[in-house]
Amino acid sequence: MPNTEQIRFQTDVCYIESQGILKTPESTLKLNLSEQYILSYLIDNYGNPVTKDELLKVGWPDRIVTEASLFQVIRALRVKLNEKKKGDVIETLPRVGYQIREFTRETINFQEEANLSPFKKIGKKTAIVSAIGLAAVGAGIGWMKYVPSHTPTNYIIEKDCIGSNDITIVTANADDLADLRSKVKELIKGQTKKYGKLVTQNERVYLLKTDEFYSAAWCAVDANDQCIKNTDFSYKIATDEWDKFANIVINNQKVYHETPVIQTEYAREPTAVVYTSYIDKSGIRSKVMHYFMTPTDNKGIFDYSLMSFIKDPDSGNFRALAISASKAYVENRESQFLQTIKIEPEMFHWAYQPSPDYDEKESLALKHTCHFECQSSDKRSYYNYVVYKQPNLLLMLNEFTGFFWNSTSQGDPSISYSDYFSGLVPDEKNKTDK
Repeated sequence: MPNTEQIRFQTDVCYIESQGILKTPESTLKLNLSEQYILSYLIDNYGNPVTKDELLKVGWPDRIVTEASLFQVIRALRVKLNEKKKGDVIETLPRVGYQIREFTRETINFQEEANLSPFKKIGKKTAIVSAIGLAAVGAGIGWMKYVPSHTPTNYIIEKDCIGSNDITIVTANADDLADLRSKVKELIKGQTKKYGKLVTQNERVYLLKTDEFYSAAWCAVDANDQCIKNTDFSYKIATDEWDKFANIVINNQKVYHETPVIQTEYAREPTAVVYTSYIDKSGIRSKVMHYFMTPTDNKGIFDYSLMSFIKDPDSGNFRALAISASKAYVENRESQFLQTIKIEPEMFHWAYQPSPDYDEKESLALKHTCHFECQSSDKRSYYNYVVYKQPNLLLMLNEFTGFFWNSTSQGDPSISYSDYFSGLVPDEKNKTDK
């Protein structure tokens, strides 16, 4: 068809629906099918709020997925649409869904440009349209092999000292930083009112806010400012469940490690164990992850896999959730944190079976695991950041799951997870920029 319509957004990114591409003067990107379905549906419903349930049906017409898959697509679209701040193109409507911002419809003519001689002098407008046409034809060969890239997130980091406690707040924008500042003040005020003083003392505390959740991690520290064994713990909190977490902090209800009863024939001594507690409406309260890392022949590159389990509230046993395998690279780059670890997914497998005991749509544990399924299926790399480390203990940050402590083997320091990341610099010959 000679004439083709394109949608131009306020960010000057154009969407050619008939070809499923986004384009700027500098680049052309092919959207995957779910991204095309969802963006087109939002455009067709301009001026009207679109619910998450609608988009789940539109984006995946042949299968059932959780909201985590939708969040992943919306996040990817925001990046590809060049949103400088959230909502420039796709507006989030709290407790409702999403809505597209203003756009303009334009007509371009590929056929007209195809008939032009490359030696013919042409005006600026025609030259741009011609370049678009050539890019669309030339890029068609490579689109099927296009893998979206991902770069480390740039965070706002604020440190403070409250009494004998060290507080670190990590957010992606100033609004979230202000929100967490306010919440910290309320926690201090609430505990002081209840006990007459701040009873939380000598703790290292980390807080994160994202679009989907809050994350909190802490440990009690000794006289040398080192985390005391088995006092490290982390929480993932749904955005509308903060008050439940606040009550735990105000009432000084400390949570420590438990001894998980893992029932699986594949169980063996893990390199690291992660303990996490979830506060949401799903019924799933805690999760344990076993990390396995094996150095490869290349310095700074590891075989990296994990097995995750969620706790059965009746039996107390932990049911298998998922297993995955990846390659981990110690990035030789400047970072806001101690180190940056690039993860390149290789395999993901669900072990979880639907249960009437849980509300899967409300589960942060399942949403976060879905992120890793999406990363694996699209072969997209992601990043873990080393925020804090001491012998046999690491605090890691992942933008999809928040903070998590890695408690490593105490028996054999030679296989300590944290030792793997002590001063490692990858060989430049073997380093990849995938």
